[in-house]
Parts: sequence; C-alpha cells; structure tokens
Amino acid sequence: MLEPQPGHGPSRELVTGATGLVGMYRLAWRLERGWPTVALRRAGSNVDQVAAFLEERLGAKFELAWAALEWCEADLSDVVGLEEAMAGCHRVFHAAGRVSFKSGDEAQLKAVNQVGTAHVVNAALGAGVTRLVHVSSVAALGRSTDGGDPVHEESDWAEGVGASPYGVSKRAAEMEAWRAEAEGMELIVVNPTVILGDSRYGESSGMVYRRVADARRFYPAGGNGFVGADDLIRVMAALDEAADAGQEGILSERFVVCSEDLSYRELMGWVAHGLGVEAPSKPLAGWMLALAWRAATLWSALTGKPAQLTRDMAKNTRVHHRYNTAKVRSALPGFSFTPIQEVVKETTRGGLKR
Repeated sequence: MLEPQPGHGPSRELVTGATGLVGMYRLAWRLERGWPTVALRRAGSNVDQVAAFLEERLGAKFELAWAALEWCEADLSDVVGLEEAMAGCHRVFHAAGRVSFKSGDEAQLKAVNQVGTAHVVNAALGAGVTRLVHVSSVAALGRSTDGGDPVHEESDWAEGVGASPYGVSKRAAEMEAWRAEAEGMELIVVNPTVILGDSRYGESSGMVYRRVADARRFYPAGGNGFVGADDLIRVMAALDEAADAGQEGILSERFVVCSEDLSYRELMGWVAHGLGVEAPSKPLAGWMLALAWRAATLWSALTGKPAQLTRDMAKNTRVHHRYNTAKVRSALPGFSFTPIQEVVKETTRGGLKR
C-alpha cells in the first residue's frame, strides 16, 4: 500500500474532470506522492486514455497507484452523486468544464460551466469540504487589446464586452466558486492561459498540435498566453502549500497563470519542428477570415449545424493577447516557469501517437 508523504496534499481530494487534460495531470501529481484521491468521471468517459497517460508518468509506481485511485461516476448535474463522491474529502479540485467557441453551444456551456459549478459548490458545502481549488480561465477576466495593458486579476470585465460565450460561462462559474467562499469554504482560483500538455489529448488546446500536424499552410496573425500543464499543476500545488503554511494573500484570491505571451506563428513553428512537419508560413489575412466566417455562418443556416468559425472567433485570432503574472510570481517568489519551447519539445516527443 502506498504511504502518503507528509505535506500539504495527503488529505483526501476529489478531482472533477479527471479524464480531461488538467485533471489527468493533477491525478499524476497526487498519485506520484501516494495521496488518497477520488477521480470523478461521467458515464462513458475514456478511462483507458487516463491509464495510458498515468502509466507513462508513474512508471513502476503505476500499478499500486492505479489500484489505490478511487473512481466515482457522476455527472455535474447530479448533486447527490457529487456529494457522495466528496464523502470524506477535505479538498475538491474542480477542473471539469466545457471549452467551446462554436456558435450554438451557449446553452451547453452554461449548463456545464456555470450550473455544473453551482452543483459542485452545493455538494461541497453539503459534504463539509474544507477547500475548493477552482480552475477558471483568463477568458473570465477583462480583455486585452493590441497596445493596451496586459490582462491581470483586476482587469475590468466591462459587462463582458468582447467576451466569448465561453468566457461568459467561465466568469459565471467563477462567481459560483466565490459563493462557496462567501459561505465559509476556503477558496483558491487560478486563471490559466492556453494550457499545453500531452499531445495525445486531442481536445481543447490539443487542437493546436493537430492543426500543425495536418500541414496547414496558414497561421493566425495574433498571439496569446501559454502555460504548460505541468507548470499549472505545480503552481496550484505551491499555492495550496503556501495556504496551509499560513501565508497571507493566497486564500480568497485569483491568480493569472501564464508562462509566456507568444505569437501563434512562433508557437506553431515549434510544434511543427517537434512533429517533424513543415511549419505554417503564411498569415491568415483579414479578408480570408471574413470570407471564412461568413461561409461558415451560411453553411450553419443551410444545415442547422453549429458554425465552426464565428465573427468573434475570426477577430480574436488577429489580436495579440498579453497577460500580467506579477501577482502569482509575488506569491511564489521561488517559482520558475518552464519555457514554452521546452514544453512543446517535451509534449511533441514521439509525435501524436506514442
């Protein structure tokens, strides 16, 4: 039997979204240390993908760790199931959510991100959970513009001006997390930028790898902030540990988590090098995007299927988003982020199929 190591994490924890990218990395972090962990999954979720990831990460520790991991099946709409899964848990690590920028997904984004988080909070309050660690997004903060100030924790939301439906749903979800804090639960919120992790994970930010692998010739003209999944987990663990040690300015706070602001061209060039394919060499011109989103809108109207590209999405790809990480660096003065070029090198090692 694995013996929990001393430190901030040995208390029993429920990880929501355990089959997602962030959830898998959190499981690996905890299981490496032998900490008792409950993993939440929906019916039909791909647990085999999680097992393959953990086996590679844990090596000789995998069999014992996998046997010790407790899986619970419940949907975010199932408050009773959630509360049962949280029984005996001191912490909840809430990473479950839906990422989509497609037209027509607004209702599902609200149901999963906002209402689902409300149910997680209600269940945690009912189960007597001590601390909630909530994985939000920089999409829940105010927006940056080219030439403007970088986004930070107090950036003006301005009633969602320029925000995507995804951003609106994540901000609403974060408000539910703050309700937990108002009702007496300890809370830590992180607002990560685009998260880069194992290239086999094909959803969300994993699409960056697949677009480059498909030998696309064009790259978006804008840029964004990026952080490695390992670094995100290390930041949250360090914040958790600092809170347990009594450090002020950790609990009841949110933290922007970003390693670097990069152009899409630079990032996609590194990915291409890692995958051994030709890098995109031509910028997507404004007129191309204008034609593309109009064509997608027309196709959606004719077929009834969600548009794969919207006007807001097209506009967003041309903006250079920038982020201010002074707060998290001040809270964790000894923390060092992994350069994104190194993250890409590691996560593309061996290609998309390993």
